[in-house]
Amino acid sequence: MLLNYKSRALMIVHISAVMVLVGILLAKIIFDINIPKFTSDIAAIAEVHPFTGMLSNMGIFLWCVSATVCFFAAATLHYCYQRNGTPNNANQRNLIPFMVSSGLLSTYLMLDDTFLIHEEMAQSLFGIDEKVVFVMLGLTVIAYLVVFHRVILQTKFQHLLAAFVFLSLSVVIDSILQPWFEHLGEVEYFLEDGAKWLGIVSWSI
Repeated sequence: MLLNYKSRALMIVHISAVMVLVGILLAKIIFDINIPKFTSDIAAIAEVHPFTGMLSNMGIFLWCVSATVCFFAAATLHYCYQRNGTPNNANQRNLIPFMVSSGLLSTYLMLDDTFLIHEEMAQSLFGIDEKVVFVMLGLTVIAYLVVFHRVILQTKFQHLLAAFVFLSLSVVIDSILQPWFEHLGEVEYFLEDGAKWLGIVSWSI
């Protein structure tokens, strides 16, 4: 008997969840990484205050919210187009690719913040310098803006513009202005991470 759509979706979710656990076991066997390093809370492992990294974690939550909303919107539009037909307006036809692309970009930024891709993983796993990752991300964002500029201009794009301004400011402080900001001590981190936080909030809006 064929499974209905709902049953198939639930089966996929549960299989995916089990595969995560299988991945942890494989990492234990192949790389001899202690299982608690994968399963325990970071604050407990590092023996630091539970509020450690609070703003960074909140930013990751918002990246996840942004990605989820974009993918849900794309799925909803797809369902509506199947029932009512694809609209003739080119900008409306581009809404699904726009939302999927926005969701993918949000997902990458979430994973980057969570697993330090540009800071650690790209270099250690693939030998790719942090600056190369920034350039690749910058080119991706430019392509995103060029391809979907007509759709973006029909939205309240001021929020997206604010997101790019704040996120770019954070990168500039971290990569270019750091030598001049070092004497500020903790204030440097407040400015850099504060700009990033405001950028993520604007992106989520």
